[in-house]
Amino acid sequence: MPPSAHLTRIQLNPTSHHTAHDLRDAHALHRTVLSLAPHNLGDTPRQAAGILFRLEQHPRGHTLLIQSRHPLHLNALPHGYATTTDERDLTPLLAWLQTGATLRYRIDAQPTRCTRPANPGRDNKGSLNRGRLTPLYDTDATTWWHERAQASGLNPHHDTTRTTAQPDIAGWKKNPTGKRIRIRGNVTRFEGTATITDPTTLTTALTTGIGRGRAFGTGLLSIAPHPA
Repeated sequence: MPPSAHLTRIQLNPTSHHTAHDLRDAHALHRTVLSLAPHNLGDTPRQAAGILFRLEQHPRGHTLLIQSRHPLHLNALPHGYATTTDERDLTPLLAWLQTGATLRYRIDAQPTRCTRPANPGRDNKGSLNRGRLTPLYDTDATTWWHERAQASGLNPHHDTTRTTAQPDIAGWKKNPTGKRIRIRGNVTRFEGTATITDPTTLTTALTTGIGRGRAFGTGLLSIAPHPA
C-alpha cells in the first residue's frame, strides 16, 4: 500500500493583515503552516507531519497549497486568513504510479551548486567550512532539475520543460541564541511532462520533497496523469 497524502488548497484573503505579513516573511508563513499540523510531533514537526507547501500567484490572488500525511486543522488559521479552502485525498494518485506512465508535473525549487573548499576545515569563528552554495539560473537551473528528476524516478521530456523565475524566498528567523538570521533563496518553477521510471523512488520524492528550502515553500512536486 502506498503512503497516504492529503492536499489542502487555501485561497488567501488579500485584505488580511496576517496574510500580508506571511507573504512578506517566509518564516512567518512557515509558522502559520506548521500551526495547522497535529501537536506533539517532536523536534521535527514538519517532517513528522509530511508537510510540504507551495505559494502560487494568479489573477485572483495567492493560493497556498499544503501537502501533508493527514488532514490539517484548518480551524487554527488566523481569523480572516482565507476566503475559501478545499481538501483532496492524494492516496489514489500515489497508487496510480507505474513504470512507463506519463505525467504532468510542477515544482518550485531552489537550484544550487555547492563549491567545496580546497582545504575543508573550520573558519576563524570555529564553524565547519562546508563550501559555498551558488544559485543556478537559466540552462544551469534546467540541467539541475533534469538531474534531480532522474534521481527521483522520472525521465523528464526535455522539449516540454518550462522554467519560470519566482519571487525569492525572504524573511528572518532566530537561531538558538536568539540572534536574527536572514533567510534568502532563489526559486525557479519547473513544469512539463515526464515518464515514470521508478514508482518507489518517485513516491518518496512526492511525499518528502526535492531539494533545499522545503521548510519555506519549495520542493513540493505536484503531478497529474497525462496521455502519452
